[in-house]
Amino acid sequence: MMIENRIGPPVEGDDFYGRKKEISLANRLLDGGHSLLLSAPRRIGKSSLAKRLIQEKTSQGWKCVYIDLEQTSTEDGFLGLIIEQFENNQVWRQLADGMVQGAKTLLERIQKISIGPVGIDLSSTQKKEDLYKSLNELIRHDEDTFVVIDELTLFLGVLLNKEEGESKVAFILNWLRSLRQVSGTKVRWLFCGSVGLKNFTSSLNLSYTINDLSDFKLDELSSDEARGLLKGLCQGEEIQMDEDMISYTLDRLRWNIPYFIQLLFSKLRDNYDGSITVKDINRAYKELCSESYLNTWSERLVEYRENERPARLILNRLASNKAGLKRETLLSVLMTGADPSHVEMIDLQLSKVLEMLENDGYLLRKGSIRTFRSPLLRDYWYGKFVQ
Repeated sequence: MMIENRIGPPVEGDDFYGRKKEISLANRLLDGGHSLLLSAPRRIGKSSLAKRLIQEKTSQGWKCVYIDLEQTSTEDGFLGLIIEQFENNQVWRQLADGMVQGAKTLLERIQKISIGPVGIDLSSTQKKEDLYKSLNELIRHDEDTFVVIDELTLFLGVLLNKEEGESKVAFILNWLRSLRQVSGTKVRWLFCGSVGLKNFTSSLNLSYTINDLSDFKLDELSSDEARGLLKGLCQGEEIQMDEDMISYTLDRLRWNIPYFIQLLFSKLRDNYDGSITVKDINRAYKELCSESYLNTWSERLVEYRENERPARLILNRLASNKAGLKRETLLSVLMTGADPSHVEMIDLQLSKVLEMLENDGYLLRKGSIRTFRSPLLRDYWYGKFVQ
């Protein structure tokens, strides 16, 4: 099988490889009436999997909607995307006498004019509540529908920093929950993104807004899938790579997520001269550690807000200790220079930060030891922030 090496954007069609077990489980959950929270570290292929599910559900006759919230940073932009995509995919109800007047008027406007002039008025709490209530009334719940909301946490994080951001975030999360709570609904939802929604809602004491979602985890490729992906990439570029070199490449990465495999392959392809050796693989690995491909792992820590500094302190110390460190050692790192009387508060913060870093794919817990989950990420971090 030949696979095009697409780094960055979600892969679709024939370039989507593997994940049969995950796709099968997701289909069973959706068919059983569950909405999903796709919990996975960044760059692991969440959007690609979501788009494959859309492809499968569309073939089964479901209406499908994909909304990428990375396109907006405002509440009216969020509503604009919802209205536009629901209209494009015929998720709104038909005009009916039983509609509340606000919903009926809004639907008439949506159907007659383009999305731009719909006129989203959020100038008062009452107008905002009326608009959201009208949208609730418009959504059809009697047809199998699959709605993917991508990068929700990224959008909410931006919204949080605006005026009255916390109340706006809470309002949107509660509204989305209310849509999922409609009795007998056939609308299923999938929320995914490069930042953990669980971490985000927990930090704002809003975990209850997503506790109805079925947690759906996505991790690295299986050994067979990782080998198959690398072989497919080689075939797509007509590159010769024997079994031993494939094994060495995957052993070097150790955490075999598609993005890392594709990155390393791109370096091997760029310097390919007819064969691939251990020296070539080591050189490609070293180049990745010194370039900008992994910068997003640092940039996204700003979304940890008050926990960014302790997270960086922990990552810096672990980058210098390949074998990992015990929790008590990491506590002493955060206690450096702190008032000893604050130990309980800092210990609680440590627990929270460690959970966030594990959920987001930075760290792995082995018994009492925490280590970097990816040697590639650890070596990048050491060269960038420690060395």
